[in-house]
Amino acid sequence: MNNFFHKNRSHIDLEKVQKIVNENKTKYRNINNKNFISMLEKLSNIQIESFNPVIKDQIKISSDESNEIKQIAKSLGNWRKGPFYLGDLHIDSEWRSDIKWNRLSPHIPSLKNKTILDIGCNNGYFMFEMLRQGPSAVLGIDPVTYCEAQFKFLNYFCQSPKLFFEMLGINEVKYFKDLFEVIFNMGIIYHHPNPIEQLIHCREALKKNGFMILESIVIAGEQSIALFPEDRYARMRNVWFIPTVNCMKNWLHKAKFKNIEIIFNEPLTGQEQRVTRWSASASLEDFLDPDDPTKTIEGHPSPRRAALIAYN
Repeated sequence: MNNFFHKNRSHIDLEKVQKIVNENKTKYRNINNKNFISMLEKLSNIQIESFNPVIKDQIKISSDESNEIKQIAKSLGNWRKGPFYLGDLHIDSEWRSDIKWNRLSPHIPSLKNKTILDIGCNNGYFMFEMLRQGPSAVLGIDPVTYCEAQFKFLNYFCQSPKLFFEMLGINEVKYFKDLFEVIFNMGIIYHHPNPIEQLIHCREALKKNGFMILESIVIAGEQSIALFPEDRYARMRNVWFIPTVNCMKNWLHKAKFKNIEIIFNEPLTGQEQRVTRWSASASLEDFLDPDDPTKTIEGHPSPRRAALIAYN
């Protein structure tokens, strides 16, 4: 049991949560994941002062150590979120997550001394950004093995006692009650068959007057409607509803959130999501109609991204 779970056990159904964490840990036995643990063990040979890997030009690392760090990083799968800076090593991820954070951060109340949940945190990029504001604790959850491996790699250099990662998903948020002052739910809701149920579970996990940042792919339009793709959307599997921003507002109302405000609603561009040397071989450009980039490859409206803030 990690220290976060131990400290907050009265707000968590620990038996159910621990069971799911243990089940998800078995994914390390998969042939594609077996090398993650052995590569992470190599980090013990690298001894440098701690630093936050989202901040550029913090530390100098010798060329030998930098080469070893790069080898380990490259072995931990494709890097979807970033960028990260490890001395002169720049992990140029598929997503420029700093662009999204720079859109969000001026509109987010102070995170100082807050207990925060980041749902679907991937490798923890936004957790390291949150850390700069002095939160009490940040719990990131994601049931994907390479995400945990990349987070462990990054936090080896940060060594923050305030950051925690567990292999849990959105369906496990219901096991947390009245615990968090802030929840980040970004890029998750369109993968869920029941968005209202998801939002209710998030609200119940929040303390009174706590707030949530809800960010999603959206489609353009003023009506309160959602696209329901027959199969894939922009080549993504497991996509259920892609709402307009007004539909997102109404989902939040239905889930009994209050003081709902739109932070941004903008087209997704190739500046924010693209192929790099650290990513997979396909990205946004490959998911759009080559003759009409206002449509996806399947003929749906091309993606926008929107974020809202809402209070319990």
